[in-house]
Amino acid sequence: MRTRYRTASSFAVILFVAAFAYGHKPQGTMAFTVSMEQPANHTFHVTFRCSGLKGQAQEFRMPAWSPGYYGIRDFAKNVRNFRAEDGKGIELKWEKAANAWKVQTGNTPVVRLAYDVTATSTFVTDPYLGEDRGYIVGTGIFLYVPGQIRHPVTVEIKLNPNWKSIATGLDPASPKNPNVLAAPDFDVLYDSPILMGNLESLPSFEIKGVPHYFIGHRLGNNFNVDQFMRNLKAVVGQGIAVIGEIPYKHYTFLGIGAGAGGIEHLNSTTVPFTGSPKLDTHEGTVRQMNFLGHEYFHNYNVKRIRPVALGPFDYDKPNLTNMLWVSEGFTSYYANLMVARAGIMSREELLDSFRREIAAYENSTGRLFQSATQSSWDSWTQGPFGGRGGRGAIVKSISYYSKGDALGLLLDLKIRHETKNRKSLDTVMRTLYQKYYKQLKRGWTDQELRDVCEQTAGVPLGEIFDYASTTMEIDYDKYLNYAGLELERPVPLPDAWLGAIVEDIDGRLIVSAVEPDSPAKRAFIAEKDEISAIDGNKADAQAFNATIAGKRPGDKITLALRRAGTNVEALVELGHKMQRSFRIVPVANPDVLQSETLKDLMKAR
Repeated sequence: MRTRYRTASSFAVILFVAAFAYGHKPQGTMAFTVSMEQPANHTFHVTFRCSGLKGQAQEFRMPAWSPGYYGIRDFAKNVRNFRAEDGKGIELKWEKAANAWKVQTGNTPVVRLAYDVTATSTFVTDPYLGEDRGYIVGTGIFLYVPGQIRHPVTVEIKLNPNWKSIATGLDPASPKNPNVLAAPDFDVLYDSPILMGNLESLPSFEIKGVPHYFIGHRLGNNFNVDQFMRNLKAVVGQGIAVIGEIPYKHYTFLGIGAGAGGIEHLNSTTVPFTGSPKLDTHEGTVRQMNFLGHEYFHNYNVKRIRPVALGPFDYDKPNLTNMLWVSEGFTSYYANLMVARAGIMSREELLDSFRREIAAYENSTGRLFQSATQSSWDSWTQGPFGGRGGRGAIVKSISYYSKGDALGLLLDLKIRHETKNRKSLDTVMRTLYQKYYKQLKRGWTDQELRDVCEQTAGVPLGEIFDYASTTMEIDYDKYLNYAGLELERPVPLPDAWLGAIVEDIDGRLIVSAVEPDSPAKRAFIAEKDEISAIDGNKADAQAFNATIAGKRPGDKITLALRRAGTNVEALVELGHKMQRSFRIVPVANPDVLQSETLKDLMKAR
C-alpha cells in the first residue's frame, strides 16, 4: 500500500486567500509534472504547462536563491534539454540569459515547457535524486513566471516504481489523486520540500490535538526511538509555550539521510539525520535536540516573526536585512532555552551553552571589525558564520548566530530586571507574533523591533542595540548580574601581549585593529599605522610575531611607525596575555530578584 505523509499548513490557506487580495483572480492554470525514470542518473524530468498567459513573448525564471539560506545559488546551471512548445505540440523559439528563458509564445493560449534538472547535491537547499531517494527543493526545480508568484499551482509526482512514499507539507489536489499536490501560490510551493523513497516514520505525537511527525530516509534503529520522540515532543512543547499558540495544522520533521545543513519551512523542516549511535549519549541527545529545536522555532522566528525583507520574497536578487542576528541568533538562544526548559539539560549546561556562544564571538578577531548588523547584511557574500581570514589570515567577520545568541541573553536579562521579572524576551516574541504576523500580516522594521523591546522593558535599550550595530566592547557582567551571574575572572598567562592586530598588505605591515584597554591602545598605536621596524629591525609579519613571542610581560619594545605620511616612534610596555574562559558563574549572595530571574530562565513566561 502506498504510504503518504502530509503536513497541511493553515498558513497556506491564509496565503491562498491573500493571493486574490492583490488583484483579479488569476487566469488560467499552472501545472508541473515531475518524473524520475532513471534516478541513478540524478536527473529529474520536469514539464510545466501554463494556460491563460498573454503576449508575444513570455519569460520563465528559476529562483536565484532559496529562502532560509541567505546566499545566491545558481540553480539555473542544473537545467538541461530545455524545450518549449504550444498546446498543439508546435515548437516555440526561446533564448536563455542568466536564470531566465525567454520564449516567443505568440499569444498562444497554452505553453508547455520541458526540461531536465541535474540533482547531485545532498545539501538541504539543493534538490537530490539517487537510487535511494529523491528530494525536491522547489527553488531548484520549478520555474516561475514574473508577476505570477501568487498564482495557484499543482505538481504531479510520477514516483519511481521502486518507491512507495512521499513526504511533504503540500496537500493533494484531491483525495482521488494523492500524487497531484496543490499549492495556493509559488511562495508556498517553494517553501514545501518533497521527500520521496521508501521512507520510514518514527512514532508521531500530538500537542493540543495537532500532530507532529518525524519521517525520513533510513532513520536508523540504533537509538532509543521512543525516548527520542518524547524528548522532541518536550522541546517542541517548550517552543510552543513561548508564543502560546500553534499556527499550523500539521508539522513534519523531514530527515533526508546523510547531508548537511538544516532549513526551516512553515509547517516542516528538512534536516540531515542518520540515527547516529551518539543519540544514546547525553551529549549527543542535547546536541541533536538543540539542532531540531532551532529549526523548529524558526516556524515562529523567521517564517512568521520576521524582518520586512524576509517576505514577500524577490527570488531574483538578495533580500538584504540587518536583522539576521535576531532571526538566527535569537533562534539559537531559544533552542538552548527550549532544551533546558524541556528538562533535557541542566541549568549549568544551559549556562555553558551561553559560554560557548560568547567565547566563539569574543575569541575571534572579527569582533574588532564587523558588527552584528553588518554581518547580517554581508551574509550573502561572506556566509552565515563569518570567520574568513582576509589578507594575512586576519579574520574580519563574525557569526551573527553567536553574537545574536549572546545579545538575546543580555536583552532577556535586561527586560526581566527592569520589569521585576514580570516580562521577558518571551513577551517580545509574543508581541511581534500577534501584532505583525497576525494583525498587520507583515514583517517588522528595524525600528519597530526596537520599539517593541523598549516598550516591553519600559526603559531605553540603546546600549544593547549599539552592541548590535557597532563593535564596541560588551559589558557582560552588567547584564549577567541581573540574574546573579558573572564571568569567571581572566587568568594572566606568561605570554607577552601587545594588543595590535596586524596584517601583511602587499609587503607592508599594517595595523588593522587595536584591542580595547591594551598596551598598544595605551601607547596610542592606531589603525592604519604602518610598522616599518621593531626594536630597530625591519618588520614583516614573521619578524613581528617572533619578536613579541620572545618577550615577557613588562618588557618594552620600540616600534617605528609611518602614520599619514609622518614617521612616528612608539615605546610600548608589553602586558600579560589573558586567558578568558567566559565561564558563567554565580555571584556571592544574590538577592531575591536575581535568584528568581535565574530560576525563571528555565521556564517560559
